[in-house]
Amino acid sequence: MIAENNRVQHDNSYLHILSRTCNQPQLLEPNYAATFFGSLSLRAGVNQLIDVNGNELKEQQLIELSSSFSSPRERDRPYQVVNGLAILPVSGTLLHKYGYIKPVSGATGYDGISARLNDAIADPNIKAIMLDIDSPGGEGAGCFDCANQIKKLREVKPIYALCYDTMCSAAMALASACTERWITQSGRAGSVGVVVAHSSIENKLKEEGVEITLIHSGDHKIDGNPYSKLPPEIRESIQSRLDKTRDEFAELVASGIGMSKSAVLDTQAQVYTGQAAIDVGFANKLVNGHEAVPILLDVIKSNNSIGVSMSEKQENPTPSEKPNKAQLTQADIDAAKLEGATLERQRIGEILNSEHAHGRQKLAMHLALSSAMSPTESVAMLQVSPKAEPESKSDNLSSALDAAMESEPQPDLETSGDVEEISDYEREEQALLSAHDQVFGN
Repeated sequence: MIAENNRVQHDNSYLHILSRTCNQPQLLEPNYAATFFGSLSLRAGVNQLIDVNGNELKEQQLIELSSSFSSPRERDRPYQVVNGLAILPVSGTLLHKYGYIKPVSGATGYDGISARLNDAIADPNIKAIMLDIDSPGGEGAGCFDCANQIKKLREVKPIYALCYDTMCSAAMALASACTERWITQSGRAGSVGVVVAHSSIENKLKEEGVEITLIHSGDHKIDGNPYSKLPPEIRESIQSRLDKTRDEFAELVASGIGMSKSAVLDTQAQVYTGQAAIDVGFANKLVNGHEAVPILLDVIKSNNSIGVSMSEKQENPTPSEKPNKAQLTQADIDAAKLEGATLERQRIGEILNSEHAHGRQKLAMHLALSSAMSPTESVAMLQVSPKAEPESKSDNLSSALDAAMESEPQPDLETSGDVEEISDYEREEQALLSAHDQVFGN
């Protein structure tokens, strides 16, 4: 079988297995071989298989084959699933590179959140995701990257954040990237600020008669060390770094929620409870924690119904929505023709009168009269094209075009009446087309 991979993201462990099974002799019954390779290929990011007879198995067919041999027991997931809703707990301190998929020992890793989100996004049975957040925040490292990932993934499937009951600082950063933020009446959200703690044990060391000497190279190598009090200039440097990080933090939250950065900064890292968080813009909906899941399921169901309804409406428009060509009058048609001719003349004029048309007259006329390229595209092409060699004849484009127009007799136009019925715009358009034939030939 031939596997075609058009995806960027994949699981390297499955690719290793795929390398051992593809292009190697296997002892498999043909029908089961299709199922086996189909199931493996889906996990390795392959979306098409071609068997020895040239039959193509697309992604949906692979899914059906794989599911037909799957166990009736639902696969283990790193999150709870309720009627197509994936619920991902985010609790405790948020840590960078924690190494655990789920919350463990009062902490949740950004890497675990990322892994669970990717799994839920890739799961065809998941329609929406809820981050069940109860966290006071955590490490700055890894936080912004995780938030940016959530912001991208919410375009694939809706991601809701539930503040039940703490969603502060780093947790607020993650929540701001979600589709919506729901909060309980006792939920606390906000604290969009940054803090650094410096510990000095200088006096304690003196009491114990311990003296520590730091030998270093680089003026700032031992900035903030715990063996001496924090010098004023080092404090100012740290403060400057904190202010910059807070500004970036506010920008992240503002862009995710749709607020202005100044409005976020004006909160001065304050924490808001329940309705107050909604009033300031940090949350969208006040809910009872026990009712959040049923309410969200209703929202998902409603959104899906609207999507199906709109799709059917587009495919089968009502008679009143179908275009009625008979309603167009001759005046409407004439006006449309006039507008089109005017726009085309403007397009031709912009190309021929461009400063880059000088020395490139033939190309300019070709682009203006024989292509549908916009003036911007045409001028860009003229700009990078070499100029023609000087000729003995005048290279004035307007003169050449005028001469061609004057030497070409104007043909009769098919009309329902006399020639006088032809508008000036139509006559000018016909003259221009005749000039084009004179220059380039029929």
